[in-house]
Amino acid sequence: MKRVWRVIGWGALVVLGLVLVFVGYIAWNSPGETSPILGSDNKPLPNSIAQLEAVQINGTTQWLLIRGHDRTKPVLLFLHGGPGLPELSLLSGHELEKQFVVVNWEQRGAGKSYSADVFNNDFTVNTFVDDAAEVSRLLARRFHQPKLFLMAHSWGTFLGILLVKKHPELFRAYFSISQIANQLEAEQISYDWVLQQAQQHEKTSQVRKLREQGRPPYPANAWLDYLSWQRVLVADYGGGMYRSNFYPLFIRSILLCPEYTLLDKIHYGFGAMETVRRLWPPVVDTDLFKVAPTLSVPYFLFQGIHDYQTPYPVASRYFNRVQAPQKRLFTFVNSAHSPIFEEPERFMQCLDSALRQVPIRTVSSLKQPAK
Repeated sequence: MKRVWRVIGWGALVVLGLVLVFVGYIAWNSPGETSPILGSDNKPLPNSIAQLEAVQINGTTQWLLIRGHDRTKPVLLFLHGGPGLPELSLLSGHELEKQFVVVNWEQRGAGKSYSADVFNNDFTVNTFVDDAAEVSRLLARRFHQPKLFLMAHSWGTFLGILLVKKHPELFRAYFSISQIANQLEAEQISYDWVLQQAQQHEKTSQVRKLREQGRPPYPANAWLDYLSWQRVLVADYGGGMYRSNFYPLFIRSILLCPEYTLLDKIHYGFGAMETVRRLWPPVVDTDLFKVAPTLSVPYFLFQGIHDYQTPYPVASRYFNRVQAPQKRLFTFVNSAHSPIFEEPERFMQCLDSALRQVPIRTVSSLKQPAK
């Protein structure tokens, strides 16, 4: 018996050791800093920018990651998904930084901008629109650019539509990745698809749970619990990322992200859950077909056909109906919810094509009067 307990004790010590090594490795990769952008000589590019900073936005501290190979390039503000799920960990060092000064904004309550104090009566969709506008004005002043480019993903596309609808004067063009349009309809399509997949794969426990849950809509207080497990099934069946599972990639990127401190990484999940709990009900209650049938800026949509979080039929129908000065739909046949990460080379090619319709210019050319 003593030998058994000795083996158990040694096993527990080994497990504890591995846990401590893992935590130590994560802590080592959590300096809360961003790396400089290096040239071929392994030295920082002379005109590059790589800054991670806290700013005051409408009375709260929010964080910006600002990176670009050339600080005179046009500024691109990125609106992350979720709500409450910043994508800084995947976008730091992205190819976008060669063409733009890319600004990853950690929205209030999310990622580095987490604070329990912000989850109050002001934590509304309208407040986020106001925050986004204030961030945009701050960047326009700092980089001496009258208008920015706007790019958004998932929840960010909902916020992005409301933002360009209210403040078109701030933006040169809007690039939308996986557009939210009528999310209640989207959730119904997603539910039906997951149920079908579970039946085809003979996952009886999944079928039973889905049927017990019932088809959307749900009460406001039920969405967080539903999404917490339903999105796992969407990912497992290829509706989140078509050729792989998005969650391991995303979680690993957060754990190893140098821009986050260890405390930021601990806060990340808490911020995401509370943000979804508060903001998802108004998202599913809002029909952008009615709220934003017209836009005053060029609109470019990047949509994967295998997306079952913001399904292609709903997003493409919104694109077809919305009125905009210029618009174009880029369809990704090998992508689900994240074509920017699933088909990165084609995404950049499509973005270049879009930019030919809205020519990209340097800061110096933007400041010169037309001839």
